[in-house]
Amino acid sequence: MGTPLLFPLLVTLQLFTAASPAVASSHISVVISQSGLDFAKDLLVSRAVATLTPLNVPDIQKTMSTVVGTVRVAASGIVLNGLAVTNSTVAIGDTGVVVAASLARANLTMEWNYSYSAWIVTISDSGNASIQVEGMEVGVSMVMKNQNGSIKLSVTECSCNMEDLDITLSGGASWFYQVFIDSFSNHIRSSVENAIENKVMEGALKLDSFLGNLPKKIDLDSVAAMNVTFVNDPLFKSSSVEFDIDGLFIPSDETAPGDMLLGNTQFALPLGSSSRMLWISLDEDVFNSVSALYFKAGLLQRMVDEVPEQFLLNTASWRFLVPRLYREYPDDDMLLNISAVSPPSVRINVGRIDATVDLDVTVNVLDFGEIVPVACISVSVAVSGAAAVSENNLVGRVKLDYFSFTLKWSKVGKLHTSLVQTVLRILLKSLFVPYVNSYLEQGFQLPIIKGFSVIDAYVLTSYSRMIVSCNVAFPEPEVLSPIQESKTNEDLSHEVGLLIGSAKTWQPPITSVKFL
Repeated sequence: MGTPLLFPLLVTLQLFTAASPAVASSHISVVISQSGLDFAKDLLVSRAVATLTPLNVPDIQKTMSTVVGTVRVAASGIVLNGLAVTNSTVAIGDTGVVVAASLARANLTMEWNYSYSAWIVTISDSGNASIQVEGMEVGVSMVMKNQNGSIKLSVTECSCNMEDLDITLSGGASWFYQVFIDSFSNHIRSSVENAIENKVMEGALKLDSFLGNLPKKIDLDSVAAMNVTFVNDPLFKSSSVEFDIDGLFIPSDETAPGDMLLGNTQFALPLGSSSRMLWISLDEDVFNSVSALYFKAGLLQRMVDEVPEQFLLNTASWRFLVPRLYREYPDDDMLLNISAVSPPSVRINVGRIDATVDLDVTVNVLDFGEIVPVACISVSVAVSGAAAVSENNLVGRVKLDYFSFTLKWSKVGKLHTSLVQTVLRILLKSLFVPYVNSYLEQGFQLPIIKGFSVIDAYVLTSYSRMIVSCNVAFPEPEVLSPIQESKTNEDLSHEVGLLIGSAKTWQPPITSVKFL
């Protein structure tokens, strides 16, 4: 009876354990739980089995010398035609994963040839045969390391073991040669095992190539892109694997660095018996980095010439409240220039997300086609909101909490506080908040490989962290072929969607958040 693969593979995996290296700064992490690993394993095993058949095995020949002559037995055209998996297992080691599959049966066909030579006499015969394999186990152990910002996958061991071969000959005087063929079974067994191992290794090499060519940034728009460079080695625990990335937004025309600075990070706590496949953790620096880019690009400003109460944008409406304004610019239309004076600040707390932004609202008069600034009000705005997942995007929505203001300067005298407050409230609620929400509702893509879909997503917030807990699905598994030679890297991305992710995870007390 063959030796079970799981235990020797785990031992082999542990031999490659290295001392924990220094860790690098990271801002997003993806943790794959045991249920996620099982999902990925089932997907990969089923696709691997599909691509293993039909599998051509190299021809074999055996020569035996006897006192009366030479016997040659050959097997050619050996083809593995069918496989059936009874169960499969994925286990976590210290630096990688072990996948083992037990196959209930395998069917092979071949052609056989027998010849006997003695002096001037030669006797030969040939025919075909069917082979039934009982009790096959296939397993592979893989180590993953960070290499210049990419994940490097290496196979530490790949094994295929067969318990028993049942060879049935047909054609020629097959009944006479059965004993010779039976003596040949170990050679057939070894050749089939080697062919399967080579095919699995071939698939692993393609997965490694795919991982090495993953993009190091994901464009959000023409201004910002998320730096998805891997930092640190993957963290393997008893029931989860964590992948860390930098996660901050960078200018879209900038190349993500391959070598990361070392720093401190907090890793994910064990997920235990969590039924969710994927936990994506983002710290508030991710959101602050994109707001800083938008501010630097000058996108956080808007010239307003239409408001719900349009009469407010004409000096005639201010005739009695700001007489000087009307006297100097009678019946002129007005424009408002709303500009952020610093990047918005995002803070994630238990059960809520808060943001503050400081604005300058400059009042302009359109005087004979010329824009003339007449006053400027400094406004500090506080909003709160929540996040959700729409398809594969993280989206958000905010509401106005409060605001404060001061008159920065004025060319038309003092402004009435109550009047300014009323106008600002109208502007913020009817223009500023909808404007912000229009961006937030577009969101940005979570680090999920194309082809997979996020389902059953739930968003939680904690101190400085946002955590997306979800399952994943692949709606068209029939197109997957992880080790099929004709597939491109884009096709292979479907197979390893759960193998890429992001940075440090922290899981303190958390509270669910829903849209306001």
